[in-house]
Amino acid sequence: MSLDKATVAKRYARALFELLSEKDQLDTGMAELKELRQVFQDNPKLSTVLSDTSVKAGDRGALLQDLSKTASPYIKNLIQMVYDYDRMDAMVAIIDQFKTIYNEAKHIVDAQVTTAVAISDTQRDQIAAAFAKRVGANRVNLSSQVNPDIIGGAIVKSAGMIFDGSLQVKIQKLRQQLLA
Repeated sequence: MSLDKATVAKRYARALFELLSEKDQLDTGMAELKELRQVFQDNPKLSTVLSDTSVKAGDRGALLQDLSKTASPYIKNLIQMVYDYDRMDAMVAIIDQFKTIYNEAKHIVDAQVTTAVAISDTQRDQIAAAFAKRVGANRVNLSSQVNPDIIGGAIVKSAGMIFDGSLQVKIQKLRQQLLA
């Protein structure tokens, strides 16, 4: 019976997380996995090529060696194991699942702020700090986007949570109160 990609990703990510925790290499491993994910993102056909049996084994091996040449032994072993078990198509999912486990353990939250106008780095840092305090996170990785439709204020979204402080919503609420 074949396991689906999500199950494979959870198992490999959990095993790697436990290993890197035991070896006190979590932060280094996370940094390496971010770089590895970027390589797969920049080369969307990479996992297909590494899994394609019509590509010469030597060529795939050379590509695999290039992929892992600067990696720590732990990440090299992950890459090799994923390759050996013909699961290269799950590599990005494994990395994403590892990041989820890592963020939970480190109390890190990924969030996105939407504002009517571009915000400065200082403003983004202030919003991140306020959001971290609000949700009890040690750190918030905050990305930003601009949407003039919200008129003013900010909307912060993270993993199913939405804090909407936009003027658009405040105007809608006021309108509802006046019409009630």
